[in-house]
Amino acid sequence: MKIICKKTNLIKTLGIVSRAISPTSTLGITRGILIKSEGDMKVSLSATDIKIAIESEMGAIVNEHGSVVVEAKLFSDIIRKLPDEDVVLSTDERNLLSIRTEKTDNEIQGIEESEFPRMENKEEGKKIKIDKEALSAMIEGTCFAASTDESRGIITGALFEMHEGEIEMAALDGYRVAIRKEYRETLKEEDRKAVIPAKMLREAGKILLETEGEEAEIEFLENRITIYTGDTTIKINLLNGEYIKYRDVIPKENETAVKVQKDELLNAVELAEIYKSDGKNSFVRFSISDGTMIVSSRAEVGRGKETVSIEKEGDDLEIGFDARFLKEALRACDGKNIRMEFGTSISPCQLKPEEGDVFTYLILPVRLSTVNI
Repeated sequence: MKIICKKTNLIKTLGIVSRAISPTSTLGITRGILIKSEGDMKVSLSATDIKIAIESEMGAIVNEHGSVVVEAKLFSDIIRKLPDEDVVLSTDERNLLSIRTEKTDNEIQGIEESEFPRMENKEEGKKIKIDKEALSAMIEGTCFAASTDESRGIITGALFEMHEGEIEMAALDGYRVAIRKEYRETLKEEDRKAVIPAKMLREAGKILLETEGEEAEIEFLENRITIYTGDTTIKINLLNGEYIKYRDVIPKENETAVKVQKDELLNAVELAEIYKSDGKNSFVRFSISDGTMIVSSRAEVGRGKETVSIEKEGDDLEIGFDARFLKEALRACDGKNIRMEFGTSISPCQLKPEEGDVFTYLILPVRLSTVNI
């Protein structure tokens, strides 16, 4: 193999495919990147950790066709340190990869392409088109709430569901639920349902915004989802099992509702979050009365409070929350103002838009008596 490419193109493509590499993988080959010529003017880079595979193409001059697998971190570290000029990549019969520029000459040992694990789609599914920005926003607006504990199985994933033109995504971890909705008339005849590992889906969401084009294609297979965006293909194995019936835990009525400016409340929560002891969660207390919500926190290191203006309906209320859960939900909310709905001091709180149901964030409270705030 002998190819010539721009360092900038190589860095960008490496950044995309490297998202598939798990730093904790014990399988050596999954820490590698496959470099392969594709025609006379393109080269593909591929990486996988068996559960996710990413392949991305870039422009290049191909003088000799071929392929090689090299250790991803070593290759990336070398490329980043090269001068900003054309890079010549070539291999010999021993799979030794030569990396040259006008003033540099490096070599690293590679292995044959046949050793590289491939996630081949055995059948072809129907593809749907969706706006990339909208899809990325739905992913980022839900996947943060999924469990990061791999032992918890299905709730480490996010539910992706389409029915009669409505796309709904949901994620939860036992303490909170995140739901986002979009409506697309063009998808009115489509029905799909899949549980996708949230960690991998978040990486896909970032790639959507790094690739060209306004739309992405999604292909649903029995055990896998494939996302096509620009010159990049992302394959993710689905989680098996029935997703939690999260709609059952969403309260239908409330005793207290407030309208509040999102950024003002977010700033107050972030200020209160500062007060926490090492290694412990930070908690905030809401004291809700007519026209005001006092956001306060205390810990061994100190205490603080801020008064936030609100419009209130219903009863006064004292309630506490994990500050991080509240902060992450507020950051995911769209719009200047949001509506918060409460039951009792031990009932879940809901964050919603002023109008409509494009998002719903549900957070379980903490007992004020147990966290001393």
